[in-house]
Amino acid sequence: MKKLLLFSCLFLILPFNSAFCLFNRVSGIEDSLIKRIVISSFLPTRMYAASKNSLYSSDASGKQFIKTAVFKDEEIQHIFFDPSLANTLFCATTRHLYKIADKQESLFACPEEAIIMTAQNYKGEIFIGTTSGLYVANEELLKWEKIKILSDTAVYYMAPAKDCLYLATGKGVYCFKNRDNIERLLVIREKEQINEEESGIVPRVIAVDVFNSGRLWLGTNKGIFASSDSGKNWKKLYIEGINSLSINYLMQAQEEEGALFAATAKGFFKINLEAMSSKQIFEGIEASEIFWIAFNEEGEIYLATELGLFKGGYFTQLSYNKDVEALISGEPPIEEIQEASIRYNEVHPDKIRKWRNQLKARALFPTINWSYDKTIYGSSSGTFAVGPRDWGLSFGWDLGDFVWNSYEDDVDTRSRLNTQLRLDILDEINRVYFERLRIKREVLAASPNQEELFQKQLRLKELTAILDGYTGGYFSHRAEELDED
Repeated sequence: MKKLLLFSCLFLILPFNSAFCLFNRVSGIEDSLIKRIVISSFLPTRMYAASKNSLYSSDASGKQFIKTAVFKDEEIQHIFFDPSLANTLFCATTRHLYKIADKQESLFACPEEAIIMTAQNYKGEIFIGTTSGLYVANEELLKWEKIKILSDTAVYYMAPAKDCLYLATGKGVYCFKNRDNIERLLVIREKEQINEEESGIVPRVIAVDVFNSGRLWLGTNKGIFASSDSGKNWKKLYIEGINSLSINYLMQAQEEEGALFAATAKGFFKINLEAMSSKQIFEGIEASEIFWIAFNEEGEIYLATELGLFKGGYFTQLSYNKDVEALISGEPPIEEIQEASIRYNEVHPDKIRKWRNQLKARALFPTINWSYDKTIYGSSSGTFAVGPRDWGLSFGWDLGDFVWNSYEDDVDTRSRLNTQLRLDILDEINRVYFERLRIKREVLAASPNQEELFQKQLRLKELTAILDGYTGGYFSHRAEELDED
């Protein structure tokens, strides 16, 4: 009951639009299959979504998309913003790499025997991963060079880090520092080297941990692998619910350090890295396969799926939860104030319980008659004599009290009055406590003029005084103790 009451009151504190938002399909995109979604770090309102062969752009935080480009006879494989230019997007298709700014420019044409899988801009150079190797060129000169050590393997994805560019390939994970310094970190056997009875591991995405640059995540067709020493050692993560799923993309967010988000062939998952467990987030998501994830600065999640682009407000809720936690962290818990108020006002249920227990024991105690009087003696002959005064003591029990005691009616009446008074006090305590939190939040978050600020601070002190009145000063005393801690 207390948990339900607390939840209800917290709901009243939060703004209406901060409640957990189910995912909704983003309108304005013709294609049903969306492979990629990216959001500009320079202009958070600008984003691009890619379908199989069409590119859509939005300059209104995803509220309205327009078709920017259509690629005939080739499919979009990857899109990403130039890390140094606000208005420049790179689009890798199966055949070409395009640079899209004021105009669309082709930077690379893939050889006929291969297709492009991914691309990346890193330290002034452009990298293109294909099914038959890695190509690199200076961004200004665009003189393409095929890297020999990777000339016979597929490069599926690349993740830039401070010291190197991590490559997820058909042969494993590589660290590319420069053309003369390429280190193989994880060995994976190519499909051709595996027996027909076995199914090989195919790396799909690699990610550098947001909070620890030495930790790496590798998403494959058979689950997730991790390294905590910059790729020198790897281990398979056995995560309940996601153990061997095919991973399309992995991402983290600054809002939750202990979480990893996964786009998989079977849905969208949040992974608890401490408990090594996962939870599928599916409310409102009609699609099964999720290809890509993007977060914006407003705490919204965008998912590129087989059935369109979906948006949800998961981190918006987390942000408001943190606001509530910050408010309550310096306050005595509501349960503690409730307990203090009913004990101070002597309306605790223990009081009635004590009365009832005492009433049960009352039947064991006799009625005592204490007297001091003359004693009269009689005989069979009919003569009587009066003796001197003497003390007398007698005991009596009413056996009916063992079955029913008339005082129980009085206890029942007092119990009803006590319960009603207790509920009235708790209602007032709850109202004042949470109104005080709302006023406190307004004082901390808003920027009112001096008169408004004075009125709010005065109201805050008034509500504090009411709580002290109901608890005999316990509220302020306890708040001071928490503040000192």
